[in-house]
Order: sequence, then C-alpha cells, then structure tokens
Amino acid sequence: MIAGSVNLLRFSEAIARAGLVGRYDADRECLVIEPQTAIAAALANDTRIGMAWWSRLTEPERAYWLEAAGSAVPADAWRKFQSGYPPP
Repeated sequence: MIAGSVNLLRFSEAIARAGLVGRYDADRECLVIEPQTAIAAALANDTRIGMAWWSRLTEPERAYWLEAAGSAVPADAWRKFQSGYPPP
C-alpha cells in the first residue's frame, strides 16, 4: 500500500510508459500491475471464450442477454453475462 496521496493520472501515465497496465483485483482488494502483453493475451482469450459462449446460446437466450446489456452487440452481452447478471 502506498501512503499519502497519489496523482492517479500521472501514475497511470508512468506505468503506461513502462509498458505496464494496472487493474484493480477485487478478490485481493489491490492494484495489480502487469505487462501489457499479459493483458493483451488475457483479452484475446476472453474474446474466444465469449465467442464460444455466444455460439452456444439459443435465439431467446441471445435476445435476453442483448436486452439485459441494452445493446445489439454480442460483446456487450458477454460483458453483462460476466458481471454476474442473473441468467434467464
């Protein structure tokens, strides 16, 4: 934990210049700083998992998740599903 005040914008800019990305880990209740390549790999994997999830849904399930997300974009429905929103 960092004591005192931190200018978050400057902090974010500094870690970005270093090729790092910060994210909040709710399970551990802390900021995790990782290389951007690790984040890119995780996002690519998440995209593939989301596509597989969407492909397995029935038309009524797709309609439910799109409505829940308030969008016509399957990626938004996937994010809504991941948020813990109750299933149909």
